[in-house]
Order: sequence, then C-alpha cells, then structure tokens
Amino acid sequence: MSTFHTALMTPLATQISAHWTAPLALRFDAALQAALPQLLADEPDAVAAIAALLDAAAVTPDAVDLPALDRKIRKLQKQLRARACAVQPSLRVVERLDALLASELPEIMDAAWAPPWLHAAEMRWLDKFNVDLGNYPRWQAMLLEAVADVPDARIEDVAAGAAGFLLWLAQHCPRTDLHLTASDYSADYVALGQKAVAAHGAGGLPLAVVQRDATQLAALAGQVDLIVCTQATHHMPPELVTRLLHQGLRAARHGVLIIDVLRSAGAMLAASVGTNLSTPAPPLMIDAMQSVRRGFLPAEFALLAHLAGAHDVRAYAQGPAYAVLRARRD
Repeated sequence: MSTFHTALMTPLATQISAHWTAPLALRFDAALQAALPQLLADEPDAVAAIAALLDAAAVTPDAVDLPALDRKIRKLQKQLRARACAVQPSLRVVERLDALLASELPEIMDAAWAPPWLHAAEMRWLDKFNVDLGNYPRWQAMLLEAVADVPDARIEDVAAGAAGFLLWLAQHCPRTDLHLTASDYSADYVALGQKAVAAHGAGGLPLAVVQRDATQLAALAGQVDLIVCTQATHHMPPELVTRLLHQGLRAARHGVLIIDVLRSAGAMLAASVGTNLSTPAPPLMIDAMQSVRRGFLPAEFALLAHLAGAHDVRAYAQGPAYAVLRARRD
C-alpha cells in the first residue's frame, strides 16, 4: 500500500471506530456480555446437553445429531439477546439492526461453482489486504502475548487457508523458538500453502502446512501449546465453531486464540474502504462485505467458548473491524 493510502486509511479507520462501531455494536456487545453469566447459571440443563453432544461429536461425529446441537446453541444465543434487551430496552432497536445486518449466505470463496483459480486468487488478495492494512503485525502481538511465558511454543493455525498469516509470522517474528503449523480441511488450500512455503525457501521460522479437520484435534493433545484461528470462523455455523473450540481447548495447553471480523456497520464500512484502497477486486470486495455480515460479536464468541468448556474467557473488539477470543480451560 502506498504512503498516501496508509495516511488515508489510518484516520478513516479511527473515525469508523469512534463513530460507527463503538456506539452501536460494542454497546450491544457489552450488554450481551453482562447478561451471559446469569444465562449460563439459569440454563444448566441446556449447557449440559450441549456439552454431552460436543463430547460425543469429538469421538463419533457421524453418529451425533449435529443439527440438534446447532439448534440448542442458537436457542441460547437468542435467549442471550432477549435478556440483554430486557435489561436495557433502549437496545431493542440496535438488536433489530444487528439482526438485519447478519447473514448466513455463503461467500464466493465458499461457493462450489467458483473455479479453483478464483479461490487461489482470493487467497492472494486477502493476504495482500491483511499486509496492507497492518493486520498481521497486530495478530502477531496477540499471539506472542498468549505464549509469552512458553519456551519453544508449538502453535497451530487451524482453518488457515493457504497459510498466509503464519507464513508472514515465520518471516517477521522476533522470537526464534516457535514451532509453527498451518492446517486446513481443504486439500487445495493446503497445496497452495505448501507451494508458498516452498517458493519462499530458507529463512525465518520453519513452517509445516498439513491437512487437518479443525473439529477433530484429538491427535494434537500434548503436542501443541496454542491453537490459533484467524479470519475463518465467519465461514462456519455456530455448532462448528463450538466444536472447534471444544477440540482446541482440550488439545492445546494454553488454549485457543480466535481473531475474526466483527459484525457491525463500522466493520462493513472498514471492509469496503480497505478493499478499495488495497485490492479492489470485485470478488474480494463482495466477500469482504459478506464476511462482516457472517461475523460474530465478542459476546457470541464468549458464549460459544463457555459452552465448549472454557473457564478463562476474554472476548473483546480489536480496532474497528475485528473480534478477538482468548479462551482456556483453566
């Protein structure tokens, strides 16, 4: 990104954060987070039923009624929203606006009709977008904070696509003792990531790129310190995100770090401005807007983390466009 674009983007992002995101999405999110502990305390049977389904899905996913799991989770999500609005009736308008903003329509990146070359192109454009807007350095800081006291930390980025973030981290990380793995369910994305690592050659931290289902992480137990997931959960329904958390919390000694788009009007504006300034490719511009609509609020991440068995949960907004979850079992 040019110096001109950088100089333009910073004040725009600041204004978006101050005048769009904070007054609406974050005010609603604060009310949701305040209502969450009582909801969990009042619904022990629902929480226990979800926990049982998650445990079963970790062993035999094909034998579990995953649609039923999704319905139970969504029911608690609706109850949380209703409780927050009951305490603060003035938020009902904000809640309605948020409901109108939300969408579960698939992105072009996920469409079966999109050819492989378009998927690969979107991965390149997204990587450039994150580099241009300085996302990777911010995510690196959060990752390093999570393993600050862990020597020789073993980190796996699940649902990592073509491994863009960890490839950048491998070249820029100030620590030299990290062991990095990027994994994805898609063989095509894994191949792209392996090709990118091979093309870069020697230098930086070693990075392995492997195929793995993010909801089946039992094999990693005792072999990984931190599970990371960046810009991927908005592609998943709530039950799948909860299963990822359930598995990640049990596999990684230091828990799970999720960073993804924040569902808000401000984030949508930021996505539009950012793609126009960085990579004005129509498919990426369309997907960037839809990503925001499919995104989560921090409190929604917090609910899913508690349902997955986390006891130490921090969920918050990072800048005008991202929601962050840091969750551990202890």
